[in-house]
Amino acid sequence: MSGANIERREIFRAIGELAYVVAKSDRGLTPAERQVFFQIAQEELDYDSWAAQSRFELLDEVIQPSIDRAYNDALHELRKYSAYLTEDIKEKVMTVLQRVAVCCEGLSANETFVLDRVRKDLQSLG
Repeated sequence: MSGANIERREIFRAIGELAYVVAKSDRGLTPAERQVFFQIAQEELDYDSWAAQSRFELLDEVIQPSIDRAYNDALHELRKYSAYLTEDIKEKVMTVLQRVAVCCEGLSANETFVLDRVRKDLQSLG
């Protein structure tokens, strides 16, 4: 795997981590949200969806971090690989997260807060 592919994979893993944060931020992660995330990832991330899906699944089934820890870990990865974080990828991040947020029972105040924070943090990455 070439260098750029490794960075891209880590960015897409961070997308999965941020989706996990959004899904957990309202009333916890439901099976429906989990299933919808996998569908959204496949539709929006295409060939790279596996990286986001595997990270989301690992967080949900094994690690189960707090949403603050998961967010900070994802942001750390995005900062680390910010040179590879194109405008197109930033748009994909927001599209995936917005779709996850509204998929079950609409957009909550907590999900809105997370989305605004992600948008602001992505802008700060250049």
